[in-house]
Amino acid sequence: MNRALLIVAHGSRRKESNIEVIQLAARIRRKNRSFSDVNAAFLELAKPSISDAILNCVSNNVKEVVVFPYFLASGRHVFKDIPEIISSEKVKYPEINIKLLKYFGSHIELPDILSSICENNI
Repeated sequence: MNRALLIVAHGSRRKESNIEVIQLAARIRRKNRSFSDVNAAFLELAKPSISDAILNCVSNNVKEVVVFPYFLASGRHVFKDIPEIISSEKVKYPEINIKLLKYFGSHIELPDILSSICENNI
């Protein structure tokens, strides 16, 4: 099955910040075995938007889109804005399985990752 991963970040007026997210998606794309493609998408202030990125997946015959909110905390964007966008996209593309994952900061592995980074950089 063709399955794509979208790393969704807020987006920034600072171009370099958006490039960092795009580069992260590229690094994941090179390492992954579960997704036919991995790309970045942005909630606002940068392109592609979440909707445009999903349209791109649909145009590339992807059958499943996994959306990963790259946010540390569950603010309004995580609990309201992104789920609303995903709900709209599901209506537009009923033939595509669009799955919204829990946001980055909610994952139980995060404290171990942060601890490891800090310990290895003392």
